[in-house]
Amino acid sequence: IIINLAKNYSRQTVNKHFRKLQLLSAAAFSLGHGGNDAQKSMGIIWVALITTGFASVNDKIDLWIVLSCQAAIALGTLFGGWRIVRTMGQRITKLKPFEGFCAEAAGAITLFGATHYGIPVSTTHTITGSIIGVGVLKRVTAVKWGVTSRIFWAWILTIPVSAIIGAVICLIF
Repeated sequence: IIINLAKNYSRQTVNKHFRKLQLLSAAAFSLGHGGNDAQKSMGIIWVALITTGFASVNDKIDLWIVLSCQAAIALGTLFGGWRIVRTMGQRITKLKPFEGFCAEAAGAITLFGATHYGIPVSTTHTITGSIIGVGVLKRVTAVKWGVTSRIFWAWILTIPVSAIIGAVICLIF
């Protein structure tokens, strides 16, 4: 859709407008990140409040905890997440502003949907998949598959390696 809308304009005009639109897509992605990943931080704060006696297990989580965790993650993504997207956009495939907008918007929509249905997803996996999708749309060879395969292997190995390290540490202590 975006490609069809943009094909009647010069590359310079399209880039100028989509650089501005990337602020919106980055903000949406950061909001999605905050909504999906904030539960981890909320859990840590909640356990700390229960442990110190400021809350009990039967209490509801205070709104200030929810909002502060979501805001912290959203602001962190908004101000620092662009570096990750830029790095991913250069290492996996070279992204133009309209492609960056599409990748961020797709990631944001995925995060909103996952959050709505209570599905915990990896924000990094979400944006990486979006970037790969945009790259493949250009052409399959536009994606640097060597970099991509290293990322996939890191994802696959993270859980079993972490489990082994956890088991070893548990045995030691």
